[in-house]
Parts: sequence; C-alpha cells; structure tokens
Amino acid sequence: MAGPRALGLSALLGLLICSPHAAIAAPSNPGSPSSAPAAFGIVAVDSIRQEWGVATVSRWIAVGARSIEARAGAGAWLALELPDPHAAETALARSAEGRPARMVLDTLLAQDARRAERQIAMVDRGGSVAASTGDRCPAWSGERFGKGYVCQGVALRGSEPLNAMARAFELTTGTLAERLIAAVEAAEAVAPLRDEVESSALLVVREGGGPSGWSDRLIDLRVDAAPDAVQGLKNLYAVHAATFLPAAYARFGDDAKRRGDPISAEREYQSAEAGFRAAVARKPSDADAVNELAWFLATHDRALEEAVRLAKTAASLRPRDPILFDTLAEAEYRSGSLTRAILAMERAVKYSGGAARYTERLARWNRERAALEGKSGTPASP
Repeated sequence: MAGPRALGLSALLGLLICSPHAAIAAPSNPGSPSSAPAAFGIVAVDSIRQEWGVATVSRWIAVGARSIEARAGAGAWLALELPDPHAAETALARSAEGRPARMVLDTLLAQDARRAERQIAMVDRGGSVAASTGDRCPAWSGERFGKGYVCQGVALRGSEPLNAMARAFELTTGTLAERLIAAVEAAEAVAPLRDEVESSALLVVREGGGPSGWSDRLIDLRVDAAPDAVQGLKNLYAVHAATFLPAAYARFGDDAKRRGDPISAEREYQSAEAGFRAAVARKPSDADAVNELAWFLATHDRALEEAVRLAKTAASLRPRDPILFDTLAEAEYRSGSLTRAILAMERAVKYSGGAARYTERLARWNRERAALEGKSGTPASP
C-alpha cells in the first residue's frame, strides 16, 4: 500500500510472468522510499466447488478494507501495494466476461501511469492466475505461482514466507478457506509481521454462499487491528464455521441433489455434517447447536437413531421450545415412529400456541395414522 508520501513514477513496467512454483523478487529501485508495510497474501480457486478466495496479513491496520476483492463467477484480487478498488472492480468484471487473468492485468497496467508502484495478484473465473510487482515496490517484493493460486508479498526479507505459504496451501486438505488460513499461518510462522499492530482478512465467495443464499459472501472475515491478527482470524473462522457454514453447505448439497449430482451432494453434505458436529463439540449444552445437527441428520436421512437422540437432548435443554419438539417430531417420523412423531408434534403445537405450520403437519399425520389404522384394523405401532 502506498504510504502518505507521494512516490515517483517509473517508466518501466515490472511485470512478472513466472512458471508454476517459481519465486521471483521484483527488482527494487534503491532510490524509492519503502512506503509499504510488510505484508503477504494468497489468491486461489477451488474449481470443484467453484469457490474463489483471498487471505492476507499486513503490518498496517485494516488490510481487508483496502487490499482484497472477490466475486463469484469472476475471480479474486489482491493488491498489497498501492491498491486501487476501481481497478479491482474492472478486473473482476472483465474476468466474469471470460477474459484470462493475464490479459486483464496486462491491459489494466498498460493504461496505468503508476504501474511501477503497484503489486497485484489475481485468479480468474477459469482458475488461471497472473501477478505483477512493479519495480518501485520496496524490496523484498515478489510472488510465487502454483496451480490455481498465487502467493505474494511486499517489503519482506526474502521469499521464504511465500515458499511456506505455497507448501502449506498445497499440503493442507479441507475447504478453500481452511487451506488459505493454513497458508498465511505458515508464512507468519516463518516471518512474523506482528509488531505493535497487525491486521488480517479472509474472503471466500461462491454463488449463493451468503446467509440464506442472498449473496456470494460465503466467508468475509477481518481482524482490523490486533497483536496477533492471524490467531484472531483463526478464532473468527472457527466461530463462523460453526455458525453459518454448515447451513450453506447443506444448501449446496440440496442444490446438487436436485441437479442429479449425488457425488457433489454427498461431498457438500459431509462438509455440512462436519460443521454441525463441530458446533456441538464446541458447545455440547447449546440447545440450538444440538438441534441444528439433529435437524440436518433427520431431514437428510443420515443416522436417524442419532437424530432422535440429539433431538431429545435439545428438547430436554429447553423443554418448552416448539422448534425443538418440531425437530424431534421430524426425527421420529423419519425413523419410522408415526405415533411418537405425533406426540412430539402435539407438544410443538401446544408450546407454540397453535402455530399453523405445526397444526397443519399434526393434522396430516393424524390422517395418515387413521388411514393406517383403518387399513390394518389395528393401531399404528411405533
């Protein structure tokens, strides 16, 4: 990022076009002031899940407010030195149209009078990457390329943090967000940026990834100022992963199932279940967390006996909550016990004051039981 002093312009364009896994430092101008604080970051794509993301850490405050951007179906952007939000918007818009990252970045820089002062990295909608470190960026500055990702740093002591980022990103399993966090954590372990203050940010986008599917912001977390911003980011992510992500992955699984893609559906459901279970592990006495896991298992026909047990546990933790008895009723019904489902739904109706969504289902189940009893001549058995 540019400092408060104006930097001189250079006539040279410091573009770096590297082969995968190559780390190259941009040539530094001995006469240019080192205005930028030390910072590093990574942009990457998960082409299977169609997620684009960026994670970064800086010795200045609020790096997430200035240096990162991403858009589902377009790509991700990182600018550690002299960031321009208008350039980010333009680049992602062009990427969304199908233009490759290298072409997008080259075109933007060719028209930029201050290109030698900028450091930029991006991944496009198709997963190709591009980066530039201008020759007036403070030493050491550069990038390391890999398949579907770019690691970049500015004002560092050398390439070691980028090498650590690349190794961690490639070796870590899990979601894109987990791999991005592992990458910046590895860089921080090699070359800590912690001083009096540090900031960090993580942004991952996916179509319909936001709460209730109303935006593409699957994850948008920032630690604007902290003594240890990387640890702060990890803590934030743990809470977010237990609060919002499981429901998002369950939606993704449902979408894949409707599309007739059972393999993708199961992959998403596994992520959802892991998230719901992590939430219960964090707070085993939280009725809402236990209920969310029970509801997911019941409505997706996974471990139905466990779903019943969990639903009973949730109801015992908050014994007059109609939502919890609704979950218990659903779990009992899915597991084959119509009679116990009706008993649980009767309590949901009672505690809700006769809410229509409960009374209607209770009436439907009572009709179902009457039909079964009339057909067999005997009461429906649990």
